[in-house]
Amino acid sequence: MEPEPPAEIEPPANVLLVHATRGESDACAALRHEHDPTAELSVTFGDDQPTEPNADDVDGTVGLLRVGDLLHSTGDVDPDFTDTVVVDSVCDPTDLGEIGVAISRFCKHWEESDERITVCFDSLDALLCSSAPKRVFQFTHVLTTRLASVDASAHFHFDPTRHEDRVVSTFGTIFDAVVADEDAEDSLPEATDEEVADLLAEWNDGAAGTIEFEPTPTAEATDEDIARILEK
Repeated sequence: MEPEPPAEIEPPANVLLVHATRGESDACAALRHEHDPTAELSVTFGDDQPTEPNADDVDGTVGLLRVGDLLHSTGDVDPDFTDTVVVDSVCDPTDLGEIGVAISRFCKHWEESDERITVCFDSLDALLCSSAPKRVFQFTHVLTTRLASVDASAHFHFDPTRHEDRVVSTFGTIFDAVVADEDAEDSLPEATDEEVADLLAEWNDGAAGTIEFEPTPTAEATDEDIARILEK
């Protein structure tokens, strides 16, 4: 995994942002704002959720998807995507299909409004705490394809110190680029290509190569299509 500075990444791109979870990442702000977005989606997990901004203080559009946050759950209420601040929630962090569909809805509505979309996904570690690595890998593969279909600039937080080298390296194969904070540069994995290939084969039920998804989750795929793929 060879990290790149945020300023050298050509948008749109899906980026793996590796850093220690004990602190905030300066690169997160750079990846959010370097590409002049008009719609920003933050996907967060657990009870420690960001404060909802005042609509009068927002330039463009802000989306908040809260996962596993029962205190601020919106229940069955559909978000109003015409609002300046759009809030949605998924109660169950293990329901990868519902998380994917919720993100896809933001993409669909914002793409129709010709928004330039940025996504901050914080974090893959939270998913790996409650779901098997194979499922999270498949989810991330499908989701990044969906984000690429709407030309979103997205980054996914990931702490390399919490996982095996081969797991981190294998997740890295999904992304267009890797960005590392200074505190994580010495923790970047050194897994071999063979180790990564073996793990990919294991996660693909023994078949060599990458995992295949049908139908391909492009902009034309429905929410139901994406949910079905992610629930495999």
